[in-house]
Amino acid sequence: MHDEKTGGFGRRDFLKGAVSAAIAAGCIGLREPAAHAASPACSLTSGLPGTLLPPPAINAVPGTEKFWKQVKKAFPLPDDYIHMNTGTTGSQALFSQHNLAVYNTYKSADPRDWQANLNADFPDLFATENSILGVSGIGPRQAAVAAAYGANPDEIVLSYNTTDACNLIFAGTPWQPGDRIITTSMEHNAIIGPIAWARDYHGVEVAVIDIPSNFDASITVPEVVSWFETELARPLPLGAKQYVVFSEIFYKNGVRMPVKQICGAARNHGAFSIVDSAHAWGMIPVDCHDYGADFIAGAGHKWLCGGPGTGIFYIRTSGSNLPPFAMGNFFLYGDQFTAPSLSYNTREWRFTPALATPPSIAVQLRGESNTPALFAMTDSFSFFDAVGLRNIHDRGVALGTYLKRKIENKWGPGALWVQRNADPAFASFLTSFNPFRGKNDSAQFSAMSSAMSTILANLAAQTPKIYLRSTTWHNSKDDTADNRIGFRISTHAMYNNYSQIDWMFDQLVAEIDASGLPQL
Repeated sequence: MHDEKTGGFGRRDFLKGAVSAAIAAGCIGLREPAAHAASPACSLTSGLPGTLLPPPAINAVPGTEKFWKQVKKAFPLPDDYIHMNTGTTGSQALFSQHNLAVYNTYKSADPRDWQANLNADFPDLFATENSILGVSGIGPRQAAVAAAYGANPDEIVLSYNTTDACNLIFAGTPWQPGDRIITTSMEHNAIIGPIAWARDYHGVEVAVIDIPSNFDASITVPEVVSWFETELARPLPLGAKQYVVFSEIFYKNGVRMPVKQICGAARNHGAFSIVDSAHAWGMIPVDCHDYGADFIAGAGHKWLCGGPGTGIFYIRTSGSNLPPFAMGNFFLYGDQFTAPSLSYNTREWRFTPALATPPSIAVQLRGESNTPALFAMTDSFSFFDAVGLRNIHDRGVALGTYLKRKIENKWGPGALWVQRNADPAFASFLTSFNPFRGKNDSAQFSAMSSAMSTILANLAAQTPKIYLRSTTWHNSKDDTADNRIGFRISTHAMYNNYSQIDWMFDQLVAEIDASGLPQL
């Protein structure tokens, strides 16, 4: 069993250190009053963290086990906890948690000039720019995210989660009867709900592609693209729009879709593309422009480990054939004195003739934003960027492949819902499998579901605590209820390792044996 220590500074040390430092300094450490702001009263902030921290430095050869061991120490996960459900929520690095507290402290101590104060006190860690709301750190962070993920700064919105972005996309799209949405049978409620809303309230046709439950090793990228092309080729009513709406990585079984090729097929048929990338940021070195998608909605709290209520939202503003879109967020859409608004029926959004409002402004500014959380998320992003987005991807896929081989050796490749494929395009950090003989028998779904629930609860009660989950789905779009189930295991490069996988797998096998259900 692994013996890495939490390292760097532990959870108790983190809290004790913040308080001790504040006491020793006499207050939270804000500098002398600047010309632009008054210094907060020390008595109001004593005991709270007051110094921004940079991402941890990793002093080891990239790609080595020593390197990844040091990376793991940045997170508060203790030795007696094996977190393999990052697909639901990640663990936020200690320095990012610390900085979140600093941001909130500064904001509460000087609500007017807190971002200017942060820039004055920590110019290397908190860049700002002048925006329509004054001095702000949002723009530089949007630009950093854009540079890493192949986008223009004005195309990036720091959002609150995948669901938030999906709702904005659908609210801002002028749906009409006769429009068509092509989607799949494996989608998440974050996108299923908006699709159903567009169908029910706007008369949009919905075509569902059946994704095979058993995604076997013979499936190819051209075959997957052909599933979409078949639907794209169907005739549309005159003037109707067509959208392809799908997940980059299906949360149910973990298979990664060939986004670039699917978006290319959509574009070739004059259709637009909406990609649910809830599992992409922090796992995949996404290149938004190379993908060719019109919208990409993703989470910050999962694989990017950015903390709750955070996300990254890409809205294409460059190139030809931009989809009609009215922001989704109407905060800067217009006013009651100018009809129609300057942003009506155009992608050249303006609040006033002199004030252009691209997505980075028009969609970003939605009332009082939780900017401290968004800043903490982008701090987490900066750590991931320093570690290397490609390094993280390759490590996570290697861990997932290692686990899949163990499953194959124990139960055969048929236990995997997504078999290892010669084409790495389908690989992700998620592994879904069912070891029971009734895997493909709907009549045994209830018994397997009950057994898996018991197994997951038992694993969570052990020491070390093991956190996994299961997922369920319809085997066919024509089914009336879920009838397939699998364990879903997340292997994150940032804090999981081979010894954890070995330990987890041994305990999981023992619990599966104890269930008494026949196995493959």
